[in-house]
Amino acid sequence: MCQAPVAALTSFFEQYTRIKLKKCEIIIRADDTPQGVFFITRGYVRQYVIGTTGAVFMIHIFKPHSFFPMTWTINNTPNAYYYEAITAVELWRAPKEVTLAFLHTHPDVVYNLTSRLLLGVSGMMRRMEYLIMHDAYTRIIFLLLYLAHNLGVREGTVVVLSVPVTHREISAWVGTTRETASIHVETLKERGIIEYRKRRLVIPCMRDLETELAAYSH
Repeated sequence: MCQAPVAALTSFFEQYTRIKLKKCEIIIRADDTPQGVFFITRGYVRQYVIGTTGAVFMIHIFKPHSFFPMTWTINNTPNAYYYEAITAVELWRAPKEVTLAFLHTHPDVVYNLTSRLLLGVSGMMRRMEYLIMHDAYTRIIFLLLYLAHNLGVREGTVVVLSVPVTHREISAWVGTTRETASIHVETLKERGIIEYRKRRLVIPCMRDLETELAAYSH
């Protein structure tokens, strides 16, 4: 995010309630009315839904300088999702109406929000395409590329995901079983396309992962 919107958002939200949460603590539950609009200054938050069978399907990961839930804030859409800390997080919570008034007077923040939402929609559409049209192995490769581009940190020649990603979470992202996800992740590890270092998923060469996706997408 550009520095000007970040500074404006930080200055606005820090007038209100500061919240610190540990990993795995729930911020908002599905079907609950949110207590306000949340702005992340440190850590990562996952958004997900739980199906009727109890299966978890991952929707999005929010990183620092994101704020949520915006469909409820702007459109008054009832919240249908869980929001949970996947690392220790620091949040600021502002009242909904005050946040709306702030957005009305800060078009640069709204423009930046719109840009990020459109990028998110584009990514979601690609994920839907792969969920519908491709097998689990291809979906997992696409997911890892998606996470690398959005949550990856380049360290020398490799890309390291900034949050831990378990086999269970991978299965929740791509709509398969944990066992199937584990088999395909192990295949990628055996081929040297990914590896784990201190519980962090590492991609030694992005081009190798992209080549693998291209080979199995046809």
